[in-house]
Amino acid sequence: MEIVLITGMSGSGKSVALHALEDAGFYCVDNLPPELLIPFAELERDQKEERVAIAIDVRSADSLPLMPGQLEVLRKLGFKVTSIYLDAASDTLLRRYSETRRRHPLSGRNAAEGERALTESIEYERELLSRLRENAHVIDTSLLRAAQLQSYVKSLVSSPAAKLTLVFESFAFKRGIPLDAAPCCCSRWWAGPKRCCHCWCRRWP
Repeated sequence: MEIVLITGMSGSGKSVALHALEDAGFYCVDNLPPELLIPFAELERDQKEERVAIAIDVRSADSLPLMPGQLEVLRKLGFKVTSIYLDAASDTLLRRYSETRRRHPLSGRNAAEGERALTESIEYERELLSRLRENAHVIDTSLLRAAQLQSYVKSLVSSPAAKLTLVFESFAFKRGIPLDAAPCCCSRWWAGPKRCCHCWCRRWP
């Protein structure tokens, strides 16, 4: 059975990568506790699942030290394990958090240390994930759009390219153009001495 482990910095695009793998036919699980990694893999193998993607991040900070050893155990049990680590520059992560206004998972109030600033939380997260980064395929998403990241992740797992689907639909203009028509083309013929064609095409970006 093939297992793809998605981990990395918060805000680096792990959800985007996981959705890409789901579209590629993987059974996906987000935020699985590291303690359940081996039992879950064995359960899915018993269920005849062939491709599984698992996202684990810093929300499981206390159990992250277990991960390198568990990945080695999975390989010895015959699982094909691929680790993908998503990273981004600190200024990019700061901008993304500013745009979404979401709270960093490590910025919560700590009884001993108090409230962490966002920059401190990002650097602390890098420290916690450093061992996982060393043994994974690293993707820097600082300059990648979501579609580019999806294509890159699919290429890493040898996922076949999506097939083009064409749908032809006829409709009456008096009822308006169908909302899902993109692009929309019209060709009208008029009877006369010389038959001619008037065509126009409307395309959405």
